[in-house]
Amino acid sequence: MDANEYTPDPDRRPYTQLDRHFLAGDNTYHLIASGTGDDRIRLTVTGWGPSGEVVSELGGGISPADLPAVTEALTTTLSGLTALRAGRGTPPAAGRKPKRHPNLGVRWSTEDDERLVARYREGASERELMEEFGRSRGGIRARLEGLGEVAPEADLRYRTADHPATEEVPARAT
Repeated sequence: MDANEYTPDPDRRPYTQLDRHFLAGDNTYHLIASGTGDDRIRLTVTGWGPSGEVVSELGGGISPADLPAVTEALTTTLSGLTALRAGRGTPPAAGRKPKRHPNLGVRWSTEDDERLVARYREGASERELMEEFGRSRGGIRARLEGLGEVAPEADLRYRTADHPATEEVPARAT
């Protein structure tokens, strides 16, 4: 190129670079993801041990259009490997944490209401009701209050032979 020629126009597309450092045990990691948004996203992950030796290295490019699918595949694969290495047997379902209370936020049915009242009056423990209905302690309490079985903000007492109910709460008019 001689001095009279123009240099090519520089790439003026927006450029993004995400740069993250994190610790994993005694190892230090550096993760870089960069690109213009139209081209492949360049990804590098490098990990160093305490004495500076490289313990992990990963690099390559990902099409922006494929990013969600590749993210899902990497997440499930690495979660599965983590579970297997931990000796837990089968890996958890992809992207899902086991629900502690599977019916959390689900509308109560009339049948559930009737069963809850009956089980409460029979003396079922708080834990039994939580497990049977798949609800949290607060969810059970709120529903019993709403059904007039316990007074709002009263001490909730589960009926047992040793601790019979100490108060009667009139049913609310519906």
